[in-house]
Amino acid sequence: MKLLCSLASPYARCVRSLIRYLGITDIEEVIINPMENTAELLDANPLGQIPCLITNDGVPIFDSEVIMRYLDAELGDNQMFGGKANNWVLQCQFSLIKGLIDSSVKLRQEQMREDEGVRSAFWTSRFEQALLRGLMQMENQAVITQTTIQAPQLALICLLDYIDFRHPELDWRKVAPATALWFSQMRDLPAFIETRPH
Repeated sequence: MKLLCSLASPYARCVRSLIRYLGITDIEEVIINPMENTAELLDANPLGQIPCLITNDGVPIFDSEVIMRYLDAELGDNQMFGGKANNWVLQCQFSLIKGLIDSSVKLRQEQMREDEGVRSAFWTSRFEQALLRGLMQMENQAVITQTTIQAPQLALICLLDYIDFRHPELDWRKVAPATALWFSQMRDLPAFIETRPH
């Protein structure tokens, strides 16, 4: 199989970390800049977005959540998302964290619009406040009390590393000290060290 990805994308990192955590060894990572709209990427995903997994049968699978669920179901014995389809707590935890990743990426996009002179103070504040509210809620979630890694924990580690990478000015540790402590203990697992954004 082949994974089209970038080294900075938090979405791609979730998939790359999951691959390592599950010990999957037969996936080739192909680094792509999605802004370049290469034929390889557009042929696999007409949206021009990464990550995109191409199976051994040539079938493209996207987006990041679908890829994670596919790999977990096919090669991970459902350990990341759980075998029960009605595990609504886990599903909601993952959905919240995925939404926070969306907010962090949109905040980055607003920052990049600064050079164009069209950065919106309203949207910048909205994305920052969404991130801080969501991380405050993490303080009361079972996500940070687990020492095992499932999809919510994996995505949360990728989110927090991305915030530190792209938004170092956002003082999230002040509003989420328990999450910060948990993060400091979990972020140095091999699957995450090998995939840190840069």
